[in-house]
Amino acid sequence: MRIHRVYCKSVSGANKKFALDDTQSHHLIKALRLKEGRVVEVFDGKGSSASCEIILLDNKRCELERISEIKKDNEPKRTLTNIIPFIKTNNFNYMIQKLSEIGVNKFIVYRPELCDQSIAKKDLGKIIEKCKDIIVNVCKQCGNNFLPQIVYTKNLDEAINMIEIDDKKYVFDTDAEIYFSFEDLDNNSSVSTITGPESGFSKNELESIKKKNIEIRYLGENILRSETAPIFVSSIVRNHFGKI
Repeated sequence: MRIHRVYCKSVSGANKKFALDDTQSHHLIKALRLKEGRVVEVFDGKGSSASCEIILLDNKRCELERISEIKKDNEPKRTLTNIIPFIKTNNFNYMIQKLSEIGVNKFIVYRPELCDQSIAKKDLGKIIEKCKDIIVNVCKQCGNNFLPQIVYTKNLDEAINMIEIDDKKYVFDTDAEIYFSFEDLDNNSSVSTITGPESGFSKNELESIKKKNIEIRYLGENILRSETAPIFVSSIVRNHFGKI
């Protein structure tokens, strides 16, 4: 019998008995239609998980009791950070979903200067909050006990300043002259990648990239969509990490 996975920060707390939030409770009660006495796997998003028994169900509330020892996964030694533009919402959500499945560890979302007017005035903060639900659902399905972090910034320059100093850093642009290859990646460093919107980087954004001395790479003759490019790059990097 398949053991369903649930997200709850409280699973690694001091108390063995705890309640799920409304979203996770609704999923168990309405979507999965589980009953009291069923066992589920609960993870806290920070690497810990445990088997838990459903001890109370009503129309809106679900309570669990931890019945196994807490298992703690090792944190990844090398991480992959994606600096990605805010694009049309459906495409953006798709991009976050697939990148989470591949195993991206952190998303830094920026509002590009050459922004589609249909999304120019949208509240990025609210959209990011909804993306957190997408990330949780992906991790529930794929077995990842670490939730990728997602933050947003006002512009690309601010996003670049958030990159870890020791990361290998690459920008991908159609006007670059050097192809991206495995030779760019060493065997120890974490990696941060930067991709642009469908309209490309603005002059100001390119100037910011040059000032930071970030390597600019070319992905090939096929021009990839803004939601496809980071998926393509991340697959290459994660394959190099041996974790795809």
